[in-house]
Amino acid sequence: MTAPDEREHLERSLTLAREASASGDNPFGAVLVAADGAVLAEGRNTATSTGDVTAHAEIVALRSVPPERRHLVVGATVHASGEPCPMCAAALVWAGVGRIVFAAATVDFGPLLPPGPSFSLTCAQTVAASSGQVEVVGPVLGAEGLEPFRPSAGGVAQREP
Repeated sequence: MTAPDEREHLERSLTLAREASASGDNPFGAVLVAADGAVLAEGRNTATSTGDVTAHAEIVALRSVPPERRHLVVGATVHASGEPCPMCAAALVWAGVGRIVFAAATVDFGPLLPPGPSFSLTCAQTVAASSGQVEVVGPVLGAEGLEPFRPSAGGVAQREP
């Protein structure tokens, strides 16, 4: 299990995921935390509502970091509601993030999403295929991490293209 502060950040990512779902987007949220523990940015999926297929929670969070604080992303931790897809995992590697911690695994939430394109690569496989040094931890919340993906939680909008 994760440390208490990591649990808090994961719970916040789940709240952001529920907010995304309530807005008609898929239920993904992310909290980007600097090495010193300060929250740098948050993001929730807006791919459907904005029409920007790259507006996944992790990328929204990265884009939200003010320019004068971007150096703090190096070595930071991303706490994500769902396992980052290959696009997001690659972006996190490029950004210099040191850790990725996710609540629910794609293999578990994938069947709860509407039909659409998907990848068989895991976040850990994507990171391992890079030259980056990023620790990947997850899934860490079991059934609790899947809650935003369940129809009883408001359902999901559509699978990301």
